[in-house]
Amino acid sequence: MISTSRRLLRPSWIISHIFVIALLVSTVNLGLWQLRRLDERKSNNAQIIEASGRDPVSLNDLQVGELDSYRSYTPVSAIGNFDGDRQIYLINRSRDGVPGVEVINSFTLETEPVSHVAVNRGYIPRKIFNENSSEAWKPSLELFEIEGFIMTSFSNGKLQGDEISRIDTELLSDEWGIPLLPIYLQQDQQTSNTWPVQMELPELSEGSHFSYAVQWFIFTLIGLVGYPLVLRRIAAEDRLVT
Repeated sequence: MISTSRRLLRPSWIISHIFVIALLVSTVNLGLWQLRRLDERKSNNAQIIEASGRDPVSLNDLQVGELDSYRSYTPVSAIGNFDGDRQIYLINRSRDGVPGVEVINSFTLETEPVSHVAVNRGYIPRKIFNENSSEAWKPSLELFEIEGFIMTSFSNGKLQGDEISRIDTELLSDEWGIPLLPIYLQQDQQTSNTWPVQMELPELSEGSHFSYAVQWFIFTLIGLVGYPLVLRRIAAEDRLVT
């Protein structure tokens, strides 16, 4: 009769031991990864709260070189005119689980020399967007003061027709043929009775990262306790046979 120790050192069992160890290492790392995500989210939330609580700045009074010193979600106002012919749509957006797009227009600041900035004017449900033409979302062209937040531009955006994957000011500058400021504005005021609807601050919750981390650590504990019990049961069965 083969002893339990020799049996558990067979190649098939060695593979099983390696698999279980790898699985336990993976569950621990996944739990730690969720905790790191939680820390990142807490830090991001704190930065948004700090930045959005500042006094509003006037974009018309800022120099281009000063923009780097302002974080995303810093309150801002800007005076100028929207350009209805330079309008594009940010895709893969959603609100309350409803898919949609966000309307992006260029905005000409009343400055000397003239400056241009991209503005995210708000959200439109995809169903309503598909049922109407671009004329339905064109902004008023009169002199206007907008309120919102300074936002950091993305890079590596993808443009197809009049739809863009992310707000990439360099890509929009090339598409519109104008030099845009290296940031964009997220408008937070409702300027029409219909669409688009104003943008909102992101939800500042901690999400489900902690509960996911706990689940992964529970799986680890089950493995740490359960696998030795399986081996113990095998050993007991071998003793009964002998």
